[in-house]
Amino acid sequence: MSTIQALHDSNWRGVLHITGGGASLLAELLAVAGASRTVLDASIPYAEQALTDLLGTPPEQAASQATARALAMAAYQRAVGFGGADHFGFGCTASLVTDRTKRGQTRAHWTIQTVSATHDYYLELDAANSRSDQETALRESLIASLGAALLGDDDAGLQGTVGRAIPQWQPLLSATPYRWCSSQSNGSLILPGSFNPVHDGHYQMLAVAEQITGKIGAFELTLRNADKPDLDYLSVQERLANITDRHVWLTNQANFAAKAELFPGATFVLGTDTMARIGEVRFYQNSTDKLAAAIERLQALDIHFLVLGRAHGEDFVSLDDLTLPSVLRALCEGVPESTYRNDVSSTRIRAERALSTQDSLE
Repeated sequence: MSTIQALHDSNWRGVLHITGGGASLLAELLAVAGASRTVLDASIPYAEQALTDLLGTPPEQAASQATARALAMAAYQRAVGFGGADHFGFGCTASLVTDRTKRGQTRAHWTIQTVSATHDYYLELDAANSRSDQETALRESLIASLGAALLGDDDAGLQGTVGRAIPQWQPLLSATPYRWCSSQSNGSLILPGSFNPVHDGHYQMLAVAEQITGKIGAFELTLRNADKPDLDYLSVQERLANITDRHVWLTNQANFAAKAELFPGATFVLGTDTMARIGEVRFYQNSTDKLAAAIERLQALDIHFLVLGRAHGEDFVSLDDLTLPSVLRALCEGVPESTYRNDVSSTRIRAERALSTQDSLE
């Protein structure tokens, strides 16, 4: 029995997002009887804007592991939305030979996401081969990976990595509010962030907050983002591995009114950029009533914010520079620049790494 037929005969049901290279997989899947049992939906977000619309933000690099993971998670979320069980999301992004000159190795990255695991795959393709030959090689690898990840087949020499979720992580992909901690923490002092990557500024922020409040702090990494796909398990594992000597909470809540429900009575440690967003009506579907209701809920749950300044261009922005609703401002305590200033940012670190990677491909 072929891998595709076995997949159609299984209980797996999924959504596939493929950015051009590898799209012939869809034809192969649909050509075998029973495809409607497996394929819930599929898309080919080839244009840059189409990819941005799907992911909620422009990817830092289109043909990359990070983009494949985001595509797979977006596909998984859409599959879950159709109801039922045994869902998977498939995301593929590839850089194949074309009529334009390209830098670097022709390659493909793809990811298969389920409730219990994130499967990453990578394939280098010979740039001397034709587009057709590359597409055939990629399609065969994609099919083999579906068998390996979903049916328990031998991986047949595929290059890949799998991140399996412990049972306590799996509720993080559900809609029900949920939190889990890597160690013992009472959740009274929380520094939220994506920690991509974690850096000295994060540790310094939490240390300053501990000195001010007298509480033991913890980081909080949410798998959910209001405008982007959920964070996958491999990315979570990688970020946790880089955070040392600190408690880390994992949650599935994107906004602070929802986070407050998980951490009543907590003090959140924030930079001014994040604090400003909490008070902006555009993050509440442009509804002043929803903004007011969110702030009222923060009050009711006894939430406080310890706000540290951030560099913005040539300026240093402190809490006093922000325009916030008065009720929200009353929940905040500012930290002076003389107590904390660190201009390192995860965004800048990623940009420097990307430049280094591009240089190595030339």
